[in-house]
Amino acid sequence: MLASRRTPVLAALRQSTGQAARAMCAFGSTARSRQQIPMLPRQLAASAINCAISVQKYSYATSIRSIPKSPQCPTCGAAFQTENSGAPGYLNEQKWRQMNQANVVKGLPEIEGTSESGSTEIPGLVNAKARKRSSNNANMLSDEEYKSIVSEIDDPELQAVFSGEKISGFVDPNDMQTGEPKVYSESEQGAKIDSFDTLLAARVRRRAEQGRDRVICQRCYSLKHYSRVDRPWKEDVVSDPRVLRFLQHKSNTMIVVVCDLFDIPGSLIPHLGDIIGARHPVVLVANKVDLLPKDYHEQRLLMWFKRFAKGLELNIQAIHLVSALKNLGVRELAADLTTRRRPGQNIYMVGRANVGKSELINALLRISIGGSAHKVLASHIPGTTMGLSGIPLRRFVKALVPSSGAQSHDRQSYLYDTPGVFSNKSIISYLTNEELKLAVCRKRIKPFSFILGLDQSLMLGGLGRIDLVEGPSRIFVTIYSNIRPHFTRIKRADDLVERMQAGEKTILQPPVGDAERLKWFPRQELALEHEFEGLHKQHATIDVVFAGIGWVAINGLFPRAKIRVFSPFGTGVCVRPPMMPFEFKQASPHMSSQRKTPS
Repeated sequence: MLASRRTPVLAALRQSTGQAARAMCAFGSTARSRQQIPMLPRQLAASAINCAISVQKYSYATSIRSIPKSPQCPTCGAAFQTENSGAPGYLNEQKWRQMNQANVVKGLPEIEGTSESGSTEIPGLVNAKARKRSSNNANMLSDEEYKSIVSEIDDPELQAVFSGEKISGFVDPNDMQTGEPKVYSESEQGAKIDSFDTLLAARVRRRAEQGRDRVICQRCYSLKHYSRVDRPWKEDVVSDPRVLRFLQHKSNTMIVVVCDLFDIPGSLIPHLGDIIGARHPVVLVANKVDLLPKDYHEQRLLMWFKRFAKGLELNIQAIHLVSALKNLGVRELAADLTTRRRPGQNIYMVGRANVGKSELINALLRISIGGSAHKVLASHIPGTTMGLSGIPLRRFVKALVPSSGAQSHDRQSYLYDTPGVFSNKSIISYLTNEELKLAVCRKRIKPFSFILGLDQSLMLGGLGRIDLVEGPSRIFVTIYSNIRPHFTRIKRADDLVERMQAGEKTILQPPVGDAERLKWFPRQELALEHEFEGLHKQHATIDVVFAGIGWVAINGLFPRAKIRVFSPFGTGVCVRPPMMPFEFKQASPHMSSQRKTPS
């Protein structure tokens, strides 16, 4: 009876003052009054969540264990949490509720604190809510106090309302057309609630199938919409390759090892076979072929890459050159994986951080029917993927499973994205988020050739330096890097390094920032000395690689030359056979020390 008079009572209270307002406060504070007045929206929401909780299979396998302790972010794999706002997986209270309502329909296990009635307690907020409930109970009026306050109301109509008596003249707005208050029986109310539950569950399930209900953590939201993180990216990366040892105990598994063509051999994990097991079939994928010059020779590049693949000690079945960002070679890779994969076999993406594993998964989803809605997060910041994140193979219709749909033996198969293993020898490990944008190459590189004279230095910002200390009067160098080079005398180079270490801004960028940042930046130290012979006037003899930022090919015909290579702390530098030995054309008309871009 009181439910049908709830809206008119509130309208009357808005017009009253004084004792009526005081009585309203008392009315909303007593346990007896809250029990008498039904809260229909709250009941419907709770009933919908209860109806949605059911034992179903995972739509996203987000942990190595079959039943994770808590849900995980579908784009980065980090476990959701509500305590540290700067850490991966953080959700505020509103997003946590939204995530729980969407995930229970998909059959994910109940999160910690979920009771049998379907109410969810958020970790980190339980104590605060308990204190709030205790405070509310302390302010609650007893029945005697409530009756005493109601008896002091002067208006007889309001006094009758709060005492629970029937008042004529009040009409439920929902029944304005009939002019009479409509009272629903218990069976009618139950039928309406069941109908609402069915519609809500169907809607949430439909949005889950379409991937529109995914809740992502705050870190993924910042990366997706603003391409930034709120704290140093190095705090979240994984640098120990032993985290992949769990693959040794996996059976019926195919491994896809992804590396970065722009960072060979730095993007390869040494002795990977000893870590993940040598018995698994492996498909080796060299990503970011779109960053190379347009005139690269694919077959020659493939033969060159096979030399480095031998040192991985893996059961390599095939090698592919792809560009996940441009979808180059992705269809050929998908067809090869479909052919080589056994029934019911899971696929694991393994590799260094920032080699493009997540983007490769997105490329496979883009060529799948309806797969784009289930993409994972990919960005230029290393360590974007924080945990093991799996996508069912049935999402890869036409790419990895037939167009007719996944077979019965593939309905429990997944494609897993593993966290990238960061190399401590990479030079980009010393860079901030802003400096990464200057150093990391994200579009097709345009190599330029320059003349490096005797007793001269080639400087790539504050990250790399090559000194020609002995040999011919000049050699030719071809630079494959996003950092603008600077040529100067060796003594002048030493002076620039000293000034940068003192906190003075110089032409060497990166690093960028204030004086404290420049003082903190690691000092350039000798990484290696190398003597070699120039074999051809227009063909490269060696590549000097700066891990993570590019390489310098040295050309020329001479009997002997000696170079010294410097890098921060003397790490991240190696010498390899030339990747692209025939790309040298001629020396560029301008030296970059004049700050003119070669044309």
